[in-house]
Amino acid sequence: MHSVAILTISDLWVERGESDLLNGLSFSARSGDVVHITGANGAGKSTFFKALLGLLPILSGSMTFNGDSLTQQRQNFLNNTLYIGHSAGLNGALTVMENIRWYLPKCSEKIVEQALSELSLGAFAETQLHALSAGQVRRVALVRLWLSEQQIWLLDEPFTALDQGLISMLEAKMAAHVASGGIVILASHLPLAHLSYLQVEL
Repeated sequence: MHSVAILTISDLWVERGESDLLNGLSFSARSGDVVHITGANGAGKSTFFKALLGLLPILSGSMTFNGDSLTQQRQNFLNNTLYIGHSAGLNGALTVMENIRWYLPKCSEKIVEQALSELSLGAFAETQLHALSAGQVRRVALVRLWLSEQQIWLLDEPFTALDQGLISMLEAKMAAHVASGGIVILASHLPLAHLSYLQVEL
């Protein structure tokens, strides 16, 4: 069971190029919460994640983690956070297992093999990523969720290239995570059929 964590976003604005994005975004998330961020393409969903991770400066507003400025808590926040972006973030020249080992070097082979099996990837462990379909590559990226120990999950369009069965499986995984005290913040154009959540419109 995770300890209680609280992330608070207050009146957040981020500048990208000559545009101001996020329009004073405000919400709070605590252990057990799912936050579903929606909005048109270009509204700032990916920009928000980058600002949260410290990859983009904020124009105004504040972000706090457990009551302290996120800037001061940055390393603690990052240590407790798993981010999976719209891009898979994997190396096409490496095999499925080599990619997973790069991200999760301490996981036992048995645990990794079980996760691959659950995601119908068991037969592709030694296959180079470039030989897989888009849906299979997405599932390789999601292996990190199956094996994650981080409390906060940041997921940018996690359902991309997944069929309905895998979408349901991923929602179940998120439900189990928040039930154990985790936090899920995701951006998606798809509705969430099996999760209670706070919706934030950009």
